[in-house]
Amino acid sequence: MINSVMSEGLRGMQSSQREMLKSAEDIARANVREDPATQAVDQQPQPTNVPLSPVERSVESDSGGEIVEPLIEMRRQEQVFTASAKLISVADDALGSLIDVES
Repeated sequence: MINSVMSEGLRGMQSSQREMLKSAEDIARANVREDPATQAVDQQPQPTNVPLSPVERSVESDSGGEIVEPLIEMRRQEQVFTASAKLISVADDALGSLIDVES
């Protein structure tokens, strides 16, 4: 029973970590725009990693841009990670108590 609780806590932490990495990539990409001068009409757009100027950055952030959702998701996953870590801690304490009772 305790082993399965610890496994679920670990699974929750791993899942949360994957989602946080994905959100971090989305946040990093939000500050990059495509350069229309280098794109051909029939080719797929390729990002050129051109940082936005401070004015463009503030306009995008005021309008919501593409950064709000990843930031919210990052915070949510942080809470999921913390809850999963607490679950493992409680299971560890319970296992320690069971070992102490049997000794």
